Amino acid sequence: MADINNINFLLPNKLDEGASKQGNAEKTTDVDFSDLLKNALQDVNSAQVEADEAVQSVLNGETNDIHSTMIALQKADVSLKLMLEVRNKILEAYQEVMRTQL
Repeated sequence: MADINNINFLLPNKLDEGASKQGNAEKTTDVDFSDLLKNALQDVNSAQVEADEAVQSVLNGETNDIHSTMIALQKADVSLKLMLEVRNKILEAYQEVMRTQL
């Protein structure tokens, strides 16, 4: 059975989980946005590679587990769509900053 926790790597509460774990020891935590984004991109890429491998194994006849293959494909699809939405929001924010008059 596939681990469903792998698809929630981009959810906003992930920041809260990390902050709450370390928040007791330190009041302020430094969350580097570039590292967070880089890790999210790596997770999306991993989901895509995993889905491709699952499809290839079904096509080669190595496995008949269509259920797990479809789950891997859906995980990859959802994570890619979520990453595209994040990209769109970042671009919108950049364009809004560029329109700001000084």
